[in-house]
Amino acid sequence: MSKSTYIKKIMAIILIIIASVAGFITSDRYFNQNKEVNFKSLLVYPEAKKFTGFKLTDQNNKEITIDDFKGKWTLMFFGFTSCPDVCPTTLTEIQKVYKLVKSKSPDSIPQVLFVSVDPDRDTPDVLKNYINFFNSEFIASTADNANIISLTTQIGVAYHVEEHDDTTLNYNVDHTAAIFVINPDKKLHGIFPTPHDATIISADLLLLLEGM
Repeated sequence: MSKSTYIKKIMAIILIIIASVAGFITSDRYFNQNKEVNFKSLLVYPEAKKFTGFKLTDQNNKEITIDDFKGKWTLMFFGFTSCPDVCPTTLTEIQKVYKLVKSKSPDSIPQVLFVSVDPDRDTPDVLKNYINFFNSEFIASTADNANIISLTTQIGVAYHVEEHDDTTLNYNVDHTAAIFVINPDKKLHGIFPTPHDATIISADLLLLLEGM
């Protein structure tokens, strides 16, 4: 690894850490203002945020747009299939959340959308094999860089793909580990920050669903 590449990687990690710390520091001031429900983990925006202007492709080559969030709650997580730790750990917790919510409120199960920020490696076939390991009912998707940037910029997702040439498949991706909650009105409703605990998240989700 060259010195310049190493420095860029370190800077990307620092930026993600700064963004995470800043979000934590401001969370009590910005999120959950005038809250009526005492969530243990979920940070709720004082006003749900609109976002649009993107197209994703799922593991079945089906197009996903903002309209696919209408009428249902969605848990959205960003990552990449070659991720060695954060992604499989988080998706395992989301799978536990899915089962817990399904067991207590089977008519209110949120859809789960995994968005890969690594389109060079994460083709639909790769995404299908990956997501089926956790739950075949989950949706896995990606897009070209322009659409990924459009979505992540609006949502507030920090990520950095390590520089590589077209022939290299061995590179790292740094990314935000938060789980984002989209409401049935197609708006960003809240965030589950790290660390993730399936029992706590599922309890918060059930409170959220009961309050709507």
